[in-house]
Amino acid sequence: MFKENTFKDKNFLITGASSGIGAHIALTLNELGAKVVAIARDDQKLKYQKNQAKNPENFICISKDLSDYEKLDSWTLELCKEFGGFDGAVFSAGISENTSIRSIAYIQKAKKIFDINYFGNLQVLKGMVDRRAHSKEGSSFVWIASSAATVPQRGLCLYSASKAAIVASIKCIALEIAPKFRINSISPALVETPLIKNNDFMQNYIQMANETYPLGIGKVENITPMACFLLSEDSSWMTGQDVMITGGGEG
Repeated sequence: MFKENTFKDKNFLITGASSGIGAHIALTLNELGAKVVAIARDDQKLKYQKNQAKNPENFICISKDLSDYEKLDSWTLELCKEFGGFDGAVFSAGISENTSIRSIAYIQKAKKIFDINYFGNLQVLKGMVDRRAHSKEGSSFVWIASSAATVPQRGLCLYSASKAAIVASIKCIALEIAPKFRINSISPALVETPLIKNNDFMQNYIQMANETYPLGIGKVENITPMACFLLSEDSSWMTGQDVMITGGGEG
């Protein structure tokens, strides 16, 4: 799919790399010759992914809780200095929690979701575009959003809002970091991940997706090729764009 050696000797940072979309992207980039710095909260899950890597010596595991985000930009800056600058990143860390507007803990849940899905990833990005981080010219950043940003679902207001914030932000950030860097987002519809499979509330949506999506429910391997394309020089004239991948459904 890509030119030979497209990712050879490239360095990428991946958040949410312990499972789901983030893990699949990290393992694919590693297989294609890139060094991957894989970040997630669960150290054991990260080590499991490292054991699956084709080139484990180039799969660096770092355990970090992105919800503790206040100094995360400074932490990321030091990480960039340690690894000599990155060629890009994928921000895939995220959580989903269904809740009603009538819930007593609604605002607390909103903060929990936004802290990880939005603010944590945003702070990592902020550290990477700092001039002192020495991110490489032409670096590309890909943020995993969701079709939920534009397609309403009962009980998913907070999750949807966090993903809508991503889609809106990348369009503005693209203007600020060009022409040196690029940023785009991917908005998948329902994709079969541990986050979805372990959520009882989502089982009805899984059934609905299989019945209404012309191509059925998505899989993580349906998202990775687009992420790799956006990280590559083949997409060098793309920035500030949100790419919908929905299996032909509305989301």
